[in-house]
Amino acid sequence: MSTAPLTATAAVAARPLLLRAGLMAAASTSLALLALLSRYTRGLAPELVTWGRFILPALILTAFVRGPDWRAAWSLADRPGWVRALCAVIAQVCFVFAATQGDLLQAVLLYNTGPLFIPLVAWLWLGERLRPATLAGLALGFLGVLAVLQPGTRGLDPLALIALTGGLAMAVSQVLFYRSAQRQPPLRNQFKLYTQASLLSLPLAALGAAHTPWGAVLAGEAASEPVWVLSLALLGMTACSLGNQSLRDLAYRGMDNASTLAPLMYVAVPVSAALDWLLFDRVAAPSALLGAALVVVGAVVALRSGARAQRAEAS
Repeated sequence: MSTAPLTATAAVAARPLLLRAGLMAAASTSLALLALLSRYTRGLAPELVTWGRFILPALILTAFVRGPDWRAAWSLADRPGWVRALCAVIAQVCFVFAATQGDLLQAVLLYNTGPLFIPLVAWLWLGERLRPATLAGLALGFLGVLAVLQPGTRGLDPLALIALTGGLAMAVSQVLFYRSAQRQPPLRNQFKLYTQASLLSLPLAALGAAHTPWGAVLAGEAASEPVWVLSLALLGMTACSLGNQSLRDLAYRGMDNASTLAPLMYVAVPVSAALDWLLFDRVAAPSALLGAALVVVGAVVALRSGARAQRAEAS
């Protein structure tokens, strides 16, 4: 089978908006499923799970890449690419740790605060203006974060802060992704990210392997999931990771105003709440649901404000 369509930057046929919305919703659902599957890696250290989440997709993509893709992945000249990979590693370590140790809804919600941080990162890094409507959306969103964290009533939850750190790292990674996506084909972009992140997370993998109770894992003791469950969970996470990236690319590719689909990123939040309830009998607290609503509305307001500003400057 030829890999030309995967590595070339050929013209993309127009897709109906409804189809794009479905692709984006599917990508968001795959993120919720990835978080769910990470809960079935009990026994493996989160650092090792994170490394597997990068190395397994990289190994699969080697069947499709060519020479220029390998050179791009190993090149040290692309410093923003390596920074993006480092941020992706930080984001995933935080996300996996929060999802495996705490509430699924809280982990997914706070990880998805990335869109709230993106305008701030673009302002600090790229010098983009922060308009009043954007600031209002950010304020609303961060009020939602406070509603979830509730620092005044129970103190700051360490797991929530870890998940929030993952959201900030994801925002930096996404800002760099949008810049690189304009210059490189999608397969190369994904292969470079997974390969570079695998290399950068190798020390974490070694640390995780050192304090993973391999005897309990191989014996299938109560402290660990059975080996077959761990294997299926890691393979499922790999499929969800590749699916998330590929579906997002299909949804956004050839679209002038990507912020139209941005609200659908939050499909992962109600899906995670439903999975947490159905599988783990964890019912979301009213404050968490209120906070989730504020985060979603705030992010949508901020993103749409930025899109309107871009259209105004282009006209």
